[in-house]
Amino acid sequence: MTYFDKITKSDLVTFEGRRVDKITPIQDKMSKELTHFRFAVVEDDGNVELRKVRIEAIPHLIENETVVIDHGYFSRQRQTDRALYGSRELCGASRQQRENVDEIIFTCSLMQRFRNMGMKLTRSGVEDFRLLMDVEYQAYQSRKNYGTEKPNSKQRLKPLPSADTLLVRFRTYRNSQGDPNAFLVPRAEPFDAGLQASADFCFIVERLGGYASATRPSKAYVIEELNKDLEKHNEYRLENNLDPIEILSHRTYERWIDNYLDPYLVCLQREGLSAARKKFDSFEDGRIATVPGQIVSADAWQFHVVTLDTTREKYNRMTEEERKKVKRVRRWVVVIIDLATRCILGFSICRAPNEQASLEALRMVFMDKTYLFRDAGIAKSFWDYRCAIIEMVNDSGSEFGKTPFGGALFAQGVRTVSGTLMNTVAGIANLRGHIERYFWTLDLKLARFLPGYTANNPQRRNDRKPGEEACITDDELHIIFVSFVAEYHNTPHRGLHFRTPSAVWEELTRGHDFDITQMPSPSQLREACGFYGQATVSATGIKVAGAEYSNEIIRLERRARVVDRIAAPGRKVEIKIDPFDMGSISVLANGEMVSVPCRDPMMRGKTLREWQSERLFRKRQAEAEASMRKGARDEASDRWRDLAKSIARSADVGIHGYTQAEIDRIFRERDFGKGGHKEPYIDPDEYIDPVYGGFETEQDVFDETGDVEEEYEGDGPNSMDRFRSRSRARKTNQNRKLKK
Repeated sequence: MTYFDKITKSDLVTFEGRRVDKITPIQDKMSKELTHFRFAVVEDDGNVELRKVRIEAIPHLIENETVVIDHGYFSRQRQTDRALYGSRELCGASRQQRENVDEIIFTCSLMQRFRNMGMKLTRSGVEDFRLLMDVEYQAYQSRKNYGTEKPNSKQRLKPLPSADTLLVRFRTYRNSQGDPNAFLVPRAEPFDAGLQASADFCFIVERLGGYASATRPSKAYVIEELNKDLEKHNEYRLENNLDPIEILSHRTYERWIDNYLDPYLVCLQREGLSAARKKFDSFEDGRIATVPGQIVSADAWQFHVVTLDTTREKYNRMTEEERKKVKRVRRWVVVIIDLATRCILGFSICRAPNEQASLEALRMVFMDKTYLFRDAGIAKSFWDYRCAIIEMVNDSGSEFGKTPFGGALFAQGVRTVSGTLMNTVAGIANLRGHIERYFWTLDLKLARFLPGYTANNPQRRNDRKPGEEACITDDELHIIFVSFVAEYHNTPHRGLHFRTPSAVWEELTRGHDFDITQMPSPSQLREACGFYGQATVSATGIKVAGAEYSNEIIRLERRARVVDRIAAPGRKVEIKIDPFDMGSISVLANGEMVSVPCRDPMMRGKTLREWQSERLFRKRQAEAEASMRKGARDEASDRWRDLAKSIARSADVGIHGYTQAEIDRIFRERDFGKGGHKEPYIDPDEYIDPVYGGFETEQDVFDETGDVEEEYEGDGPNSMDRFRSRSRARKTNQNRKLKK
């Protein structure tokens, strides 16, 4: 399988966050098999570095977002969007223009570097360093255009521009502060010759347009009114010395009405919509798609079934009174269908149409949904239908954003995954016939066989009572819908010449290898369909739903200066989470989304719902295991505690905490020495010296006149006396030894 064959000029490929200008396949000299790819990676200083990657590592690098392919990045639409936000990239430039500007920027960086080395900005100064600059310029072209480290004679390389050209470019580079748009030649506006129509002709045809009116005036009446206006207008022209408009015959104006007025508009205004459709409209099968993903349609539909606003597990635990209070509701479903195969690519059941549900359905387009069949108990069907979206067709409903041409999350999500959005008018089913036909199939083959069927209008209910029949819960409705999708994929379709959608999908995709480079990258899917949240950067990284995420940027965040941090101290960082892939998250840093992988590699491709169920299962499993081993744990604990008590008792050692006397002392000392800055005020006249005024004690006043009886207690021997006596004995023994 060959990757990168379908990369176009409007696509951007990055390797480790740096732009890739050229991808060169490398074949083995003996077997002629493709073994490696060589990437020409543009560095921050404008130079080019060559990176060699084995072909087996390409899917792993794309999955880990080391290699990111942004389809349509250089398209006119995406460039205009970035220009609105003040981006300094080349807006509206072609691939050749971008390559030329890149070479100019590189020569300017060379000039800046040699300028710092002492080169003078004169002709002679440039000529002194021309040889060194020419060597680097040739090596730059070789790495960028041919993917080799050194230039050779087989390569067609441009010579280094003249000194005058280099000086002029470097002056422009410095004056624009490195803005590449300064070297982009402005494109001339096209001249539309159709705008130069005759003013006189427009004046006449505008008056003749009164024939297309609901009052149905005759041609003669319209022409008479035109002649009156022409006479007044000619009088004004003669007063201003202008040439008058020539008044033609009635027959000429009648031919102008037939030839220059829109016949559909005339019939619509004069005879009504039905007559205009009958006379001019044509009927077709709708738009035709031959490749999966070429045209994808999205819309929302309300189930014609009344259901219970709860789950079966909760409903079974309710009492009869609580069951009567459960709300009876009608759910909505957002569906995305492929026109070429009629396969359902994504869906989301919700309480009411909303953008989050449409984004969830959009995310399902790019993933394997077979696990939904397995959870529903279906083992013979597969739902691995995923493809890149070329064109998305939807109406202007609330689930696709109230402002579909700016600010809508769904529209921005489609554009992020490199799809074209066609927003049609709501309420006209003919514009989206395929998905409207699928909703009709849901009503005919599914809804009317379920309890709580409401029909599309009350007159078709017959004797059905939806409120009394309602007994399906939300989780059961989800399983029923998934099961019907499996049946729908294996049912013959008249629009497919009585073939099944599954068979058509297999036929259209047979013989074509699944090219992962054409699918949106995980970061693009996360940016398009994820939801925002907030998290704190801790010592272990960012913790989200029990999973830990970290990379070099997050590790350096805690050590960075306060002014360089993503979020101020005490504040949380803004993140974006893809609920269908918990392998990585995106952190908003300096206006850009930075991918942060999970520390657990097993999280890649795991949904948030699966991860939460797995955590709950682990918790319950741990609780069950702990409960089973509680007896053994208590037995061992009682054994060592009894042994410790018996050992302490035999050694006459007591292990207790503080005594009551120690506790009282701690409470009294707790406030000692505090409150000195709030001493009570004592007036000088109120102050009494304790020496002369006496001391206050808890007992009676001390009587100095009483007899003081003091008994002398002799000093007994202490440890110091014993030490002194021993030192004297040692000195005596030493003297005796010396005398001997």
